[in-house]
This record gives sequence, C-alpha cells and structure tokens, in this order.
Amino acid sequence: MRITPLRPWMLVLLISGGLPVALAASTDSAPVEKKWKSTGLDLLERVNAVRTVPRSCGEKQYPAAQPLAWNEQLAQAAFDHSRDMVVHTTLSHVGSDGSDLGARVSRAGYRWQAIGENIASGQVEVEKTLAGWLSSPGHCANIMNPQFTEMGAAYAMGEQGSAAIYWTQVFATAP
Repeated sequence: MRITPLRPWMLVLLISGGLPVALAASTDSAPVEKKWKSTGLDLLERVNAVRTVPRSCGEKQYPAAQPLAWNEQLAQAAFDHSRDMVVHTTLSHVGSDGSDLGARVSRAGYRWQAIGENIASGQVEVEKTLAGWLSSPGHCANIMNPQFTEMGAAYAMGEQGSAAIYWTQVFATAP
C-alpha cells in the first residue's frame, strides 16, 4: 500500500479488515508517561466534542458520530510508535522494525476489525495538533469515521524540542 503525504508534516492511513498542556523533554521518565496519557485523554475529550456535530472533511460530509472510548492497548501502541519516530527522527506510518499499524496494534494485544491512524509532528499543543488533523480531509475522516469505537493517543518528544515532537492517534473497532 502506498502512503501519500497530505501535508509535509502529516500522513494518514486507514485500514479495514480483520485479522498540551505542558510537554516534557524526555520520552523515558515516569512523569512523561503520565503526561502523555493525560494528554491523550485530553485529546480524546476534544475529539469526542468534535464528533458531536456533523462535519465536512474535504468534499465528504460526515454526520455526528458516537463518542469514542479510551483504550489502553491502543494508547500504548500510539506511544510506542511516537517514541519510535522520535528515536529515528522519522514521521512515518511504518515503524523502524518494518511494522505497519496492524502489526503494532496486534502486538499491543488488541484484536481489531478496523483500524486507522493519524500522525503529526511539530505541534506542541493538543489544540493545534487536532486543528491540523481537522483541516486535512483524510485525518478528519478518521476522526469522524462512525465505524471507529475506540481510540488511544500519545506523543513523544525528543531533545530538540517541538521540532522533535511526534503524535500518534490510533482508532479501532474490535470484532
């Protein structure tokens, strides 16, 4: 599958099938772990607010959608991928080990029927990251997709500050 960049700093991937807020400068410490989780929950709350009203994502209209539930396994997959992107300074849907989204979500222990992923780099605040995704038709489509029922999200930040912040938002539906 070919992944086409929508913007220089954002990509989107949608797979169907079955098988902030203050940010810290390191991805390894316990306080950062708590911050990425609380930031992910903040993002979930904002995404659920967005889903309460119909929205146009590019040329496609989406009706209001049910709220998403937080899922720890999806959140862990999101954090691990964000950290991997920091370590390798690469914005990509493919992990440094060659893994795709399906492999990463399955590795986190989540059984899925449908999954989607938004990634971004460079925005420090949750609001700006979400605004960027909503202005991109593909990212917006993931956020508004009524098929998705759960979400996990995280960021990781390297030593270079906002130039090295990577966000991952994972959407899924269990079988």
